Amino acid sequence: MKRRILVVEDESFIALFISEVLETAGFEVVGPWPTVSQALAQLAIPDCCDAAVLDASLRNESAVAVAKALVALEIPFVVTTGYNKSQLPPELAAVPILAKPVNTEELIAHVLRALSTG
Repeated sequence: MKRRILVVEDESFIALFISEVLETAGFEVVGPWPTVSQALAQLAIPDCCDAAVLDASLRNESAVAVAKALVALEIPFVVTTGYNKSQLPPELAAVPILAKPVNTEELIAHVLRALSTG
């Protein structure tokens, strides 16, 4: 069975790129979801995913609520951002950070690492 990765990204081109990279690597993509409310609704579904790739900012809204939900559900995740790590809220800066533009190999490596530690 394929591992399911929740993609939470508001920029459609980046969301499609991340989804394609993950699918090519053999994962099943859940989403992508562009808003905090859509991501939280997906996380309310039991066993919705095995890990997540979370953009730090979703339509000018912080993704902290999604990060807190992922932590509460014990779902490992990585954060993608165009911001400097020092600009991120502590809830996001405490997890692996991938700078945009996202490198394909780094994305897969971080997701695999998250799955192995989660």
